[in-house]
Amino acid sequence: MSAGADQITYEVRNAKPPGETLKENLDFLGISQADLARRTGLSIKHINQIALGAAVLTPETAILLERVLDVPADVWNALEASWRTQEQRRQDAAALQERLSWLDNFSLRELVARRIIPNRAKTVDNLRLLLEFLEVGTPEAAENVWGSYKVAFRRSTTKVPDDYATAVWLQLALRSAREIKCDPYSRGKLIALIPKIRALTLTEPAHWLAELPRICAQAGVAVVFEPAMPRTFLSGATRWLATDKVMLALSDRFKKIDQFWFAFFHEVGHIVLHGKRLTFLDENPAAQSGVSAEEEEANRFAADTLIPPAYAEQYRRLSEHPKPFRNIEAFAKFAQIAPGIVVGRLQYEGRLQWSEGHRMLTSVDFTSHKTSDE
Repeated sequence: MSAGADQITYEVRNAKPPGETLKENLDFLGISQADLARRTGLSIKHINQIALGAAVLTPETAILLERVLDVPADVWNALEASWRTQEQRRQDAAALQERLSWLDNFSLRELVARRIIPNRAKTVDNLRLLLEFLEVGTPEAAENVWGSYKVAFRRSTTKVPDDYATAVWLQLALRSAREIKCDPYSRGKLIALIPKIRALTLTEPAHWLAELPRICAQAGVAVVFEPAMPRTFLSGATRWLATDKVMLALSDRFKKIDQFWFAFFHEVGHIVLHGKRLTFLDENPAAQSGVSAEEEEANRFAADTLIPPAYAEQYRRLSEHPKPFRNIEAFAKFAQIAPGIVVGRLQYEGRLQWSEGHRMLTSVDFTSHKTSDE
């Protein structure tokens, strides 16, 4: 989570031009600007421009002043840097003032709720905090960065997503993932851990919400649970943070156990099957077959992990006679998988109505922060 809204907003300091300090020292020592010019070998005009703040006090000049005035060069350099930085901040604030309308692209309510900005005011401070959170220098830079990302995205969607909300959600996930300590990524270790991870489906969400990140970190996978945001239509995402660390981020968009676990193993499929250079953003993996080869492969990986081909015959018989629901419970016990996952598969295949089997569909909700993706 971003700490942006917790930061103290920047206040322009009362730095003064180094030329003022120079004049004070000359007055104290009784040295004229002309005399200083002779002592340093600089022109009177240049000394006067420094005194007026019109010329930059360079490190070379700072060393000369150190010898003549017995004021350390570091002091002159620091005075110059503080003054120039302050002036640049004033110019930057003026430029940001002209770009405040960029905030209209975002849900300020969501930014406040996620503690990215402290309030919903369209101010320079809030725009600066948002840019710092997104780790970009300007709104234009943000647009360019997101434009380049789109080339790498593999995103299935039947709706038009909000790129700005998507960028915020992904950045929240990235920041959380960076804080997770992981062993170096090992494809073999991740595959070996899958049976242990699959067994978590039989436990309560409170348990696997704690265990999934811990287990996956052993294989170099930083698992992040980031609550869904409006208009992102995201179930999950994978992104390589380094050659030996990958983020696997999940949302609670659908808030059901079957959707969660399919999305999780879908993202695992991307990690173990596909390259390290791509970012995958997935809307609803279970419902999006045929979009791309990568998506189909990830879908198959998730489906076969949750209900392995070894159980195909038993599942076929179940799918022909899913009711009474004790048939589902018996198969789930046989396959060592949560009944809700079986219900979700049967619903997806049209063997059950979407309104049936709800008592088996455990709810998944990452936080009490409620949003709607519709």
